[in-house]
Amino acid sequence: MGPSCNAVGSLRDQATQRAEANTPAGKEDESWLQKVARRIQEGQEPVEAVQALRESSAASLLSLRMPTTRDEQWRFTDIRKLLLTADVWPAPPHFPSVDISQCTLPEADQTRIVLVDGVIAPSLSHLNGLLDGITVEPLATSAARETAGQHLGSLAGQGQGGLDVFSALNGAAASDVLLVNIPDGKQLDKPLHIVYHSTGSGDGTTRLASPRLLVVAGKHAEVEIVEEFTGGGGAYWTNALAEFVLGEHSKVSHTYIQQQAKEGIHTKRTYVALATKAEYRATETGWGGRLTRHNLHIQQLGPETVTDVATFYLAGRSQLHDLHSSLYLDYPRGQSNQLHKCIVTHATGHGVFDGNVRVNKLAQQTDANQLSRNLLLAPRATVNIKPNLQIIADDVKCTHGAAISDLEEDQLFYFQARGIDAATARSALVYSFGCEVTDRLNFEGLRNRVQDGIRQALISEGALASNLGPA
Repeated sequence: MGPSCNAVGSLRDQATQRAEANTPAGKEDESWLQKVARRIQEGQEPVEAVQALRESSAASLLSLRMPTTRDEQWRFTDIRKLLLTADVWPAPPHFPSVDISQCTLPEADQTRIVLVDGVIAPSLSHLNGLLDGITVEPLATSAARETAGQHLGSLAGQGQGGLDVFSALNGAAASDVLLVNIPDGKQLDKPLHIVYHSTGSGDGTTRLASPRLLVVAGKHAEVEIVEEFTGGGGAYWTNALAEFVLGEHSKVSHTYIQQQAKEGIHTKRTYVALATKAEYRATETGWGGRLTRHNLHIQQLGPETVTDVATFYLAGRSQLHDLHSSLYLDYPRGQSNQLHKCIVTHATGHGVFDGNVRVNKLAQQTDANQLSRNLLLAPRATVNIKPNLQIIADDVKCTHGAAISDLEEDQLFYFQARGIDAATARSALVYSFGCEVTDRLNFEGLRNRVQDGIRQALISEGALASNLGPA
């Protein structure tokens, strides 16, 4: 049983008073964090289904602080200079008029759900294509609340260092949770398209949206989920969290697209747990936002699991994209593959990759591979990478590698030797660099739309000729 609302509020007020009464280094962070926490708690009343989550998360915030570059996990990403100077308020509980027409996925026209500022928007959602027994709905009204809902919060906090401040903020702000429940033996034959749209306030404040997703796939269940984050103009902060619970022999395909506005801040936590012979395949791509930080934590809970993750990020002028991933293998005969790719087009652009794969003693006959490739297209463009493969088991097949470079001269020469001018050759190589990841997108319309978004971003950064790539 978590602490009561009154107890949490009292503790929070005391912590805020202590923070505001002290001015040494670090106290300013506490004051800002507790102020945001208080505003969250003073907002929309939560439903009973997530009350315990909100209270426990709010209590956790009392012992947490905002990370700094002195913290190992954040030494390349200074989020404080963006957030601690922002006047952050939770997004109001109403639905402004938004245009999501650009987020098309014809294959999911009857299996689409839209969240505006973290809240489900029924008028924009269409869920007529669901099969009997499959539920996509708010946890509060779900018939599967007692069974699937028991997994809520069970994975968050299992990553390195336990529950972090962003997971706690998401939990404290959760007015409800989007539940996707695929019972044993069920298969959703169409993709489920989840669109998250964030709006800016336009009044100098930063709106905070805190969407939360819980996916429970039963034994032998199959589902394909497309998460797409977009947004309008103005200042906003999307702090999202997703939990994926995969039962035995289940298969989950997960696409994650981040194309929010250049003024936006995007933080996300994804937690995945795989039971025996479960398969999790993810494709992630992003080119929006001032700052993106994604923490991906995958835990093997049984033998013979399959994990396949491919990521592509494009960092342009004054953009930072940061992926921290951790994969823990504790059972035999698991397979994991991770491909990370990043292009930085400007001197003020910055990419970060910190990938940890740990093969523990009992994970014999594991096959684990990790590769990070990064392309720098401007002087002083920056990429910090830290691939880390820890092997404790002795009967394994594991490889990892990393590369940071500009375009290779022999590649350019190959094109020029065939009559293609240097500018066109360079554009072709830059454009195709990310296609190794985006070509994995299963639906042609989505694939073309994503690749065109990347193409337009490259053109705007002067890294691509406007006559190259699809129209």
